[in-house]
Amino acid sequence: MTESTLIRTAVVAVLGFSASCASAPKPIVDSHGVVSCPAGAGEALLGVDALQCWFPARHAQWRTLSHESHYDVLVVKVEAYDLRDAEEIAARFAANQRDTFSEIMVYAQPPRRSGATRIRRVRWTREHGSETFDFVGSAVDQ
Repeated sequence: MTESTLIRTAVVAVLGFSASCASAPKPIVDSHGVVSCPAGAGEALLGVDALQCWFPARHAQWRTLSHESHYDVLVVKVEAYDLRDAEEIAARFAANQRDTFSEIMVYAQPPRRSGATRIRRVRWTREHGSETFDFVGSAVDQ
């Protein structure tokens, strides 16, 4: 094997490895005594098994704090270690619940902080898809 072939092979291997790492979910870190979600919880996001356990996301982990429904509207409050994951989280709820609800609102907040904190709301509707809105508010008690 020539030196240039060896270098090309190494570059291809590094690029392939880094691309796969960028899209893989981050590992779950045990936090607040909350563990990873059990198998099947992702298919039943409103079920008991999906409450108070960590789900993986592209940038970090998240968990459901609460959810409630009002007629055909679902409101979900989540704790997300990285607010960039809010759209992914909302998309999971939309894919899971689109036949039941015509509107889904996911409110993502960072881990517990005192005082005001940035919250990201992702609103999904059947007619218009998703829209994102950031605001400052009080975090939900956990």
